[in-house]
Amino acid sequence: MSMWQFTAAVEGYIAANSPDDGKMGDKEADDLFAWLKSKG
Repeated sequence: MSMWQFTAAVEGYIAANSPDDGKMGDKEADDLFAWLKSKG
């Protein structure tokens, strides 16, 4: 594997496993709450 391939793999791994800012948006929170209410 070349150096640029390794670097691309590392950057891809970090991007896929790092949250944007760690906060849930309002739409995501509403969807989650609705889903939880439907389960109970």
